[in-house]
Amino acid sequence: MRSSLLWRRAATALLALVLPMTSAVLSAQGGEDEDDGPPPNGAVAIPYQETADIRPGEGWLIDCSRLAQIEGATITCESDAITLSGAYDPDWGEHALAVHMVSRHAELDVGYRITMEPPPEPAIAVERLDLPVAVGAQAMFPLSALGIVCEVCTAEGGALIEVGELPQGVSAGVSETHLSVRSSSPGDVEIPLRVTDDAGQEVTANLALSFVPATDQSPGALHIVTDAVEWDLTEFVWGDDVTILCTEPRPTALTCAPDGTAAFHGAGKLTAAEAARPAQFMFRVNSPDGSQTWGSVTVDDTVDGVVTAAQAWADEAPLHMVHPPSDEQSNVEGESLLGPLTLLLEGIPGS
Repeated sequence: MRSSLLWRRAATALLALVLPMTSAVLSAQGGEDEDDGPPPNGAVAIPYQETADIRPGEGWLIDCSRLAQIEGATITCESDAITLSGAYDPDWGEHALAVHMVSRHAELDVGYRITMEPPPEPAIAVERLDLPVAVGAQAMFPLSALGIVCEVCTAEGGALIEVGELPQGVSAGVSETHLSVRSSSPGDVEIPLRVTDDAGQEVTANLALSFVPATDQSPGALHIVTDAVEWDLTEFVWGDDVTILCTEPRPTALTCAPDGTAAFHGAGKLTAAEAARPAQFMFRVNSPDGSQTWGSVTVDDTVDGVVTAAQAWADEAPLHMVHPPSDEQSNVEGESLLGPLTLLLEGIPGS
């Protein structure tokens, strides 16, 4: 009887010691309530441009003195929480983080696998360009007209825009600023495009275009690259009694007047997404008989004055655009581009 009583007392004492430890381990692994403990399975993903937290279970504290740092991440520690953040790097991979936790009854090392979530995937918002292209014409479209949405697309990061396999008789190519197209016959055509961002994420889309028989002389317009932020667009178009209209998508800081003047009003009025991308827009030129064409303006503060955008027929190009405009950029004065129209013919493949 005495032996049985002693055994029950020993079992009760052992159970009193084991239960807090068991509860602590469950809490450290997430338990039944993920809000009260660290993430389940020890996996923590840092959201893009946000932070992630590791919190101990009830009754546990974090020993910050034994917490190591991870290169490429910022880790701040308090006894009740660890906060992780970092600039996304596609090569960062997965890193181990050991967290030492203590309670009144026990100590516990919990291992975590830290990763970084990639940015949102890129997208090509425009499915059709409602601008008929004359058969045989060498037409250009600014990349801004494609409505490419990309959180992280830089030349340094390896972002690309690519042209896929084309229908017979159709030519297309890309530069860092424009898409060039040409067709030997009329009809609707789909140009396959692919965008790859800095994280290696890809999106594909087919851009629909209509090619129509060439007609008599229609209005014309130039695609220019400039360091200016104010323009008289009538200097870059020709034709009788034409009207000029800036089209979407375009930066919020752009204003276009009925008289053909246009201006950017400084980087301070650009959205965060626009500030990371080029200042670029397209404008339509309409004539009274219904004929139309289009031109574009790309702002690049590395350019001195005004130059015409070169057509390119490469299959791929870095997907980055020019620097956003600043208040210090000045207007180009007294320069007209209607003379050097032959520059538009450079780099065009033969018929």
